[in-house]
Amino acid sequence: MKDTVRVYIGLFGVAFFWGTSWAASKIGLQEFSPLHLTLIRFIVASLIFYFVVKIFYKDYVIEKQDKRRIWLLGMLGVSIYFILQHTALDMTTTVNSSILIATSPIFTMFLSTKLFQQEELTYTGIFGALLAFFGVFLVFTGGKGISFGQKTLIGDLLMLLNSVVWALFTVLGKDVVDKYDPFAVMAYAYLYGTITMLPFAFTPGFVASLKAASITTWAAIIYLALFCSVYAYYMWYKGIRILGASQTAMFNYINPVIAVIIGVIFLKETWNTYTLIGGTLVFVGVYISSASKGVSKGVCEDSILEKLSN
Repeated sequence: MKDTVRVYIGLFGVAFFWGTSWAASKIGLQEFSPLHLTLIRFIVASLIFYFVVKIFYKDYVIEKQDKRRIWLLGMLGVSIYFILQHTALDMTTTVNSSILIATSPIFTMFLSTKLFQQEELTYTGIFGALLAFFGVFLVFTGGKGISFGQKTLIGDLLMLLNSVVWALFTVLGKDVVDKYDPFAVMAYAYLYGTITMLPFAFTPGFVASLKAASITTWAAIIYLALFCSVYAYYMWYKGIRILGASQTAMFNYINPVIAVIIGVIFLKETWNTYTLIGGTLVFVGVYISSASKGVSKGVCEDSILEKLSN
């Protein structure tokens, strides 16, 4: 159980860092375009991963066929995910994006339990996921509903596809991290994903923006790379290994709530009763889903680890 508790604490850290990434990104976006900011974040994170692997995992061996699977994970969770997200954000509203991204844990739950049969689907787990989703809905709509239409249709569909891509990244990583160290897996996946993004370094203005970036912007980039990429991605896969994909995915619901809290406290953004109710429902939903032990396989694995260590 000690391993489980540590992973829960670590995933709350992931939710915090990803929630604060919006504020850090706003700093970086003052001098970088969204695409260039993402690319330099990937490059810095990949360098950190590379040096850690070279120092602490220099004799670690990953089989050739598994490296191909890890490359696929890098494509899904790094390059394809962010390309889709940035493209969709330009074609739909922030509210629509936030709601549609919040469908990812639901996709993860059904992919993991029904398609890949990694876990057991429970009614309590479903209820917790839907409750948390409704909480995110209230936080971002303020009780006013959501507006879908022809103008945002393509962007909305791309954002929905983006959620499916992250769900696949989460579920497909389970077998790999059961076999290998999660940090090594994530390091290679991130390196591979970044390599596929490198052609964007040749887009106009990239080198010029690097030269002109201020210390504050570089501090924001290092924060995004170290905490929101290296730590968060590693802990995400460690959560998948210990808890399972569905239970780990539930922590995605906390990210936007943290982002809203940071925005209200530090950026003086507005909030209302729906924000408070929605945020509360998110935490209650995540708690219900976690307490339900809906990912029986992950719980069994944790019990096995305990017995082996005694």
